[in-house]
Amino acid sequence: MANDAEAGAREMFDEIAALMGGIAKAFELDESQAITALEKGVIQMAFETDSNGNPFVLATYGEKTARLYAGAIKQETDAKH
Repeated sequence: MANDAEAGAREMFDEIAALMGGIAKAFELDESQAITALEKGVIQMAFETDSNGNPFVLATYGEKTARLYAGAIKQETDAKH
C-alpha cells in the first residue's frame, strides 16, 4: 500500500511540475519566476472546460491569458489585436 501512495504522490508531483512548466512557457518566464508570481497571486488560475468538453487550466498573468491543456498550451488573443 505504501508503494501506491508513493506512486500517487509522484504522479501528482509530475503533474504540478508540468503545469508550472506550462505556465512558465506560456508567459515566457523561467520556472522560479512563475512559481513566485503564482505564490504572490500575480498569476491567477481557474479550472475550465471548453465547448468540446475538454478540461483546461485558464492562466492569467497581467493582460495575457493562456489555456493549458494536458500536453498543449493555447495562447488567448485580445480581440482588439
